[in-house]
Amino acid sequence: MFSKDGLRFFLINDRKHRVNEIFVSRRTIFIGLTLTVLIVLTVGVLGVMRMSDAWYATRVKSLQNKNADLVNILDDMQTRLDQAEHELITLVEQDRALRTYADLPKIDEDIQAMGVGGTVRNHERSYDLLLPSDNELTLSSIESNLSALSREINLQRNSYEQIYNRLRDEVPRIRAIPSILPLHAGYMNDGFGVRMDPFTRKPRFHYGQDFSVRIGTPVKATADGKVTKISSNTGYGKTIIIDHGYGIATLFAHLNSFKVKKGDFVKRGQLIATSGNTGRSTGPHLHYEVRVNNVPVNPRYYFLVDNLEL
Repeated sequence: MFSKDGLRFFLINDRKHRVNEIFVSRRTIFIGLTLTVLIVLTVGVLGVMRMSDAWYATRVKSLQNKNADLVNILDDMQTRLDQAEHELITLVEQDRALRTYADLPKIDEDIQAMGVGGTVRNHERSYDLLLPSDNELTLSSIESNLSALSREINLQRNSYEQIYNRLRDEVPRIRAIPSILPLHAGYMNDGFGVRMDPFTRKPRFHYGQDFSVRIGTPVKATADGKVTKISSNTGYGKTIIIDHGYGIATLFAHLNSFKVKKGDFVKRGQLIATSGNTGRSTGPHLHYEVRVNNVPVNPRYYFLVDNLEL
């Protein structure tokens, strides 16, 4: 029974015909309910905290795994950047050679170092905090490297476009330059300049480059041009002269046989003769000359490659 003072419980014992009364005051009831609520809340909070700790630990583990993957990806990116920079160095060296060949001025070293346009941002980015503190590689450093690499590529692109435009306009002149070896066997011996004449044993100027080679070795044109002379009655023995235009001509002497005739137009690398031992010669070889405005010059100045293998 509920009263203003509290709750009264009556326990009736039929066997003994007795009635026992239990009284619970309002204060006791309030304290009991309060303790019950506190216990329930405490258990609930502890349960939530336990679940939260488990979720947090799982989340941290997941982030750690993703962080490790991120570091591996950045390491791979840096490796690729290093490879790209190494390849770019090779391109820069080739660019210098091509600019020389195209008669273009070299790129200023300061411009080459800085690239074209843009600035490198060195400030730390907030996402660098995602990386381990002991990791030397940062997203900012990769971004800086990418920026520098982009500027260098832009510079090389502009340079190659300039070279291409120049070479496109200079194709006829370039094809007239005797820049390859006249044969692909043997080895070089007597070169351009004063030497001991093999017949008189006195110093005498040698106006070409000799190649020791077996009789019958293919001889090729070193540039595009027109065959202007074929002869067999001089000290040079069987001889071919090719006019390449622009004041440039080449001479091939001591030949064994001709593969072209006077008036033929030939292309660089085309078979024109076979080597021999004709004329004033002490042994099988090819005598090769380059003449500019009818003045002999050192042929080796024109060779892009000057080594031969037997």
